Amino acid sequence: MSKSKYNKRLKERIKKEKDEMKSRLKAKRICMWIMLVFEAFLVFLLCFDVGSELKTECTQTANAVVTDKEVVTGGNHYIKTLLTIEVDEGSDFSLDVVKSTGSDHDEGDRIKIHYEPGDHSNYYLDGDLEYYTAARIVLIVLAVLMGIVSVLVIRAVINEKKKQETWRKENNGSYYSS
Repeated sequence: MSKSKYNKRLKERIKKEKDEMKSRLKAKRICMWIMLVFEAFLVFLLCFDVGSELKTECTQTANAVVTDKEVVTGGNHYIKTLLTIEVDEGSDFSLDVVKSTGSDHDEGDRIKIHYEPGDHSNYYLDGDLEYYTAARIVLIVLAVLMGIVSVLVIRAVINEKKKQETWRKENNGSYYSS
C-alpha cells in the first residue's frame, strides 16, 4: 500500500473517531442540561409550600356533615374525592361540594373546614395538609435521586472530555481542529 493511501485512510479513521467523540460528548451534555433543569424544577416545587400558605390564608372554620361522597377516577387512576356537605347553622361557608385530597371521609362523618373569609373557594379540610406533607417528602426523595443522577451525568461528561484530550495527545493533535 502506498504512503498516500495509508495517510488517506488514517485521515478518514481519525475523522470518523473525532465525529463519534463529538456526538457522544454532545449527547452527554444534552443529558446533563436536561437533568439540571429537571433538578431545578424539583427544587422550585419544594420551595412552593402549599400547606403553610393555606394555613395562613384560611383563618375561619366551619363544621359540616358529609351527605354524599363521589370518588372521581380517570380510567384506573384515582383523581379526587368530591364530598357533598351540609354546613352547620351559624356558619357563612357557602360551598355545597368540597374536594378532599384523601378518600377517608364517608357519609355521615363530621368534618372541619378551614376557609378564607373573603374567598370560600380557598379552603382545606382537617387532615388534608398531611397529604401535602407526604407529597413534599416524595419530592425531596426525587430531588435527592435526581441530584445523584445529575452528578453521575456530569462525571460522564468530564470523563468524555478527558478521553478526547487523551486521544488528541496520542494522535499529536494531527487532523484535529478544535
